[in-house]
Amino acid sequence: MKILLVDDEAQVLEAWKTLLEAVGACEVRIAAVGGDALKEARAWGGPDVLVTDVVMAPMDGLRLHEILAKEFPAMRTVFVSGYDLSAYAGRLAGATVLAKPIMVEDLTAAVGLTAAPASASQAYPAVGATLGSYYLQEVAGRHGAVCDYLAWQQGMSRHVVLHLLVNHPALPQEAIAEFLADARAKAAVTHPYLLAVHEAGEVNGHSFYTSDHVPGHTLAAYAEAAQTLDDRVLLNALRTTAEVSGYFKEQGLSRRAITPSDVVLDAAMRPRLSNVAQSAPEETNEPAEVRTMAATVAALSAADGPAARAASALAANAEQGWAAALPLVAAAKPAVVPKDAERLTARAEKSRQLLDQAREQQKKRLLVTAALSCVLLAVGSLALWKFLGGGTSAIVSRLVEVPAGEFVYGDGEKVSLPAFWIDEHEVSIADYKEFLDYLEANPGEAAQFAHPDMPQGKDHTPLDWADINQLDPPMPGYYTRAVRWKKYKDAALDINSPVFNVDWYDAYAYAKWKGRRLPTEQEWEKAARGADGRTYPWGNEEDPARVSSGHDFDPDPKKGGDLDGYKRWSPVNLPPGDAGPYGVRGMAGNVSEWTATMAPHEDGMGGEVPVIRGGNWGNPEHQLTRRRAVLDPLQPQDTLGFRTVSDTPPQ
Repeated sequence: MKILLVDDEAQVLEAWKTLLEAVGACEVRIAAVGGDALKEARAWGGPDVLVTDVVMAPMDGLRLHEILAKEFPAMRTVFVSGYDLSAYAGRLAGATVLAKPIMVEDLTAAVGLTAAPASASQAYPAVGATLGSYYLQEVAGRHGAVCDYLAWQQGMSRHVVLHLLVNHPALPQEAIAEFLADARAKAAVTHPYLLAVHEAGEVNGHSFYTSDHVPGHTLAAYAEAAQTLDDRVLLNALRTTAEVSGYFKEQGLSRRAITPSDVVLDAAMRPRLSNVAQSAPEETNEPAEVRTMAATVAALSAADGPAARAASALAANAEQGWAAALPLVAAAKPAVVPKDAERLTARAEKSRQLLDQAREQQKKRLLVTAALSCVLLAVGSLALWKFLGGGTSAIVSRLVEVPAGEFVYGDGEKVSLPAFWIDEHEVSIADYKEFLDYLEANPGEAAQFAHPDMPQGKDHTPLDWADINQLDPPMPGYYTRAVRWKKYKDAALDINSPVFNVDWYDAYAYAKWKGRRLPTEQEWEKAARGADGRTYPWGNEEDPARVSSGHDFDPDPKKGGDLDGYKRWSPVNLPPGDAGPYGVRGMAGNVSEWTATMAPHEDGMGGEVPVIRGGNWGNPEHQLTRRRAVLDPLQPQDTLGFRTVSDTPPQ
């Protein structure tokens, strides 16, 4: 059987292909856009089955099906989508329609493959399945008998990497014991540069362990893409690797070899290392490790730059092992130019002036937009207007006063705070878009809003916000999806939904741009609970229907949202019942929120991290005393946003 898979998300294509090839008795080809799909189909003499997403650009799946069906009448079609396709019933006639995420049984049945033997089909859970408290979102990679998934840990409201051992009758019991022993060895290692292991165990016959998820790319991936990286980034990667190697040696711990595929650069280009601990003692070949890493750094660095020179010297001294790296990196590190305080002060004043001008321009744009809305409606261009995102008016948030005085904090502590003013709503997608527009128009001013500790080179675009322009055509990011299709993943999303996937530095910068700051966790709690220490914004009785929480979240795209009306994100002013005594909304649910307060990392990772307050759509817990300190300031989440406060009343 010849099966052609078409989807504009590469990870989805690979997951589908893996599932079908595991069943066997088929030949699978893939294409990311309609044009490539047509070429593949014609070169192949026509597929037996076309499996295609519907919402793609520039050629959608419906149009692709219609063209190929004329050329190859015997072809069967399976449409796959995370959207409601009921409006296209006529064009879907005769085809099978599946909702994302796909179960392996549904996909094999739809294409007409014979079900695989139980031992093979159950070897790995399908993307979209739930394993214990983990929802498997995508396959992150495979190595040997282990499959890595990006997973959502529902109880902790965070992403992790779930490492799962193949469940197959031919797998010896010794392999399972070794896998779990290695997981325990990794969990016992605590180092700030190593990805921490959180949990190991067995669920439904599957052995697994979980570790930190750090969005980013490895040194090996950058080298494969022939990228050139900043000298500081590369030198830092060498230093980090040398320090981790030294830590294992000093502690007498066993580890496997460190490779460029183990060094992950996060969104701020800071290095973290895969947890290379293992239970069985092994003699590591440090000179070989050093030569491999030096060659990769040399390939990624500018010719004759500090990193290239350090890599060359390191390769020449490889027999000394990683001990040679630290002095070489220290000697090669470029000097840091001190900041000119007077120049920064002048720029700050200019920034304030430009901010005032920007606010006036925003008011004018609102008037122009309103006038355009009337014109479009008058000429009857409703469909075009909705496609361009004008069908949704942005909610205007206001600052709400929280009066000075004493309140009940935490488990009963009495705390007194001065008066402050806090956003009535969480910062919305529309609000944050104005911030990004300002930075785009005034790129030289971005530094004025950045936190002093923010890594150099980082910008404030949220994860998955922007269209991915490397693909042709671009894959739409979540802002485009919110504006055009009012849907993201399997849930409603528009410009009035809270902004998410922002890290702490993004929230800090936005607040400063607004002339405000992030709330302390005591301020956040008083705004949510009032002075009387209530458990929920509305009182002390739990009422899940009043709050967008995980009580009714379901990974099945056809289910969820029955209790509070929203499967994931709700508009920032809804549900109406999630409001506190001062009129502040959305503090029990929707998205959790960054605060300005720092606390020790709860998982014992060392150092302090920002405190996160409030419940969210992925977690059923929404008591106002809930606090978490588990995320690095650079770690975004799709359940995490923020709001701002002011020490002075609004003008």
